[in-house]
Amino acid sequence: MNRRCHKLFVYGTLRRGFPLHLRLGKRSVRYLGKGRVRGRLYDLGEFPGALPSSSPHDEIEGEAYELLDGEKQLRELDKVEEFYPDRPDDSLFVRRITDVRLHGGQHVKPWVYFLPNRPVKARTIAGGEYAEVRRSRN
Repeated sequence: MNRRCHKLFVYGTLRRGFPLHLRLGKRSVRYLGKGRVRGRLYDLGEFPGALPSSSPHDEIEGEAYELLDGEKQLRELDKVEEFYPDRPDDSLFVRRITDVRLHGGQHVKPWVYFLPNRPVKARTIAGGEYAEVRRSRN
């Protein structure tokens, strides 16, 4: 794994306004902006999950951050996301470096937590925006 990458793209409960956002740490991240990653987003109930996609029609909306204490923060976030680098087959999510297009047109290559497999009983979130699903539940 490339431990030098200290950027992260979040599309679910780690985003601003969601329950786990504080786990990023206010003083230890720098917000880079909103952006989109190619992938398909799934509603898993309490949180979303995503799979990478090569289709230009499958995009997920989220936020990009620079982690100022990257290695430590990634270890902590791996616990939150139940990613076990030495046992990826036992992980809820796996972490991969992926190309993200920020809304201003800039491209970054942050880590993204993806599902290891397509979920069997989850519906696809059309448009790739988890915030809309959360609003419809409230």
